[in-house]
Parts: sequence; structure tokens; C-alpha cells
Amino acid sequence: MMKFVLLALVGLAAQLVDGSLGMAYGVTSTTLLLAVGANPAMASATVHLAEIGTTLASGVSHHRFGNVDWRVVMRIGIPGAIGAFLGRRCCRTSAPGWPRP
Repeated sequence: MMKFVLLALVGLAAQLVDGSLGMAYGVTSTTLLLAVGANPAMASATVHLAEIGTTLASGVSHHRFGNVDWRVVMRIGIPGAIGAFLGRRCCRTSAPGWPRP
């Protein structure tokens, strides 16, 4: 139960920072999760899972208000997706233990 309360407080603190500054949710929540004893892989997965929903909602909202320039999305998104795929492929086919976190 105490762990749940700590995680709820971490979420509250991270959302307060993000709500007031409009950024730094990932940095704040990852740092606080590590401070309360979470391992780095769990902290990273938790933050990325939480950001999927907020990013999706933000993207839908911007699309509905007409704030999306699809030419820029394609110019940035396609090379970004290719780079992400190649980076994953490079790490997957490299020697075990490299790169190290």
C-alpha cells in the first residue's frame, strides 16, 4: 500500500510540474520513480506508457483545431521513423552487452 501511495505522489508531482511548465513530465517522473526505488527499466516503461495517452490526446486536439502542417509531419516523421528503425536494428544486431545503459 505504501508503494502505491508513493507512486501516486510521484504522478501528482510530475503532473504539477508538467501542468505549470508545459514540459518536463518525463524527466520529473523518471527521477522521482528512481528516487522511490523503481528500477530504471520499469521507470522508463511507466513514463513512456503514460506519455502515449497524453501525446495521442494532444495530437488529436491539434489536428481538430487545424494546427497540423502535414508536409512538415512527413518531412520530419518519415526520416525519424527510418532513423528509429535503423537504430533499433543496429542495437539488435550488435554484440551482446553493447550498448550498455
